Amino acid sequence: MKKLAFLLSVFLISLTTMAQQTIFPAQHIAPEEFNTGTVHISVVSHSDHQMTTNFLFEKGSRNSWHYHPNATQVLMVLDGEGYYQEEGKDKQLIRKGDVIITAPNIRHWNGATPDSSIECLTVTDIVPGEEHAVQLQKVTDEEFASPVKAGEKLVRLAEIEVVPEFLEEYLAFAKEVGETSVKVEPGVLTLFSMQTKEDPCKIYILEIYADQAAYQSHIQTAHFKKYKEGTAKMVKSLKLIDVNPLAGTGNIVK
Repeated sequence: MKKLAFLLSVFLISLTTMAQQTIFPAQHIAPEEFNTGTVHISVVSHSDHQMTTNFLFEKGSRNSWHYHPNATQVLMVLDGEGYYQEEGKDKQLIRKGDVIITAPNIRHWNGATPDSSIECLTVTDIVPGEEHAVQLQKVTDEEFASPVKAGEKLVRLAEIEVVPEFLEEYLAFAKEVGETSVKVEPGVLTLFSMQTKEDPCKIYILEIYADQAAYQSHIQTAHFKKYKEGTAKMVKSLKLIDVNPLAGTGNIVK
């Protein structure tokens, strides 16, 4: 757990320093034998215990089906959008900020979408006497074009207490980000804001996202960042409560 926590902290720091170019130089083109399309690869570090590698998949490119013998791999998406799939499971859409942990000996592949490149950092355990990766067959065009698995809806209640002197200004920010998000983001299904009658400075926001990926995409938007930065001094407290909808009670949808 300590190792994973350290890796995630490094990952978050990397995201904050992300520029238009890749964080790590792409030193080599990965061999066509094990990849489809153009894949850039750079070994960041290599020890007796772990190997850290940076991959830049150009649009539509991907690696082959493969697995890591008796070794765990952590994949962190630094930028862009792509796919990840394990054998016997649906293909997933992955975006900047996502972390995928692949268990030992699980056959899988990953790559970019047709419309976006993707940069990934992988940290893979080194097991004495085992190959780093066992390469299998290439991902077919049919597999690459298969439907993306729809994730479960993310339903959350935000409980906010606003500093009284900033209430009107805060409400203007909240109205703007709510209307913009629902209008321009397909994955934002509902942002329903409420004030308590007893204390207008207590705000509740019902948030419903298509899935976790939609939420991660939402918090990276310019309008959300404008809201967070603009209201930083106005919010006295914030509590996010993840909830499960009760069956049969109906849904609020976009």
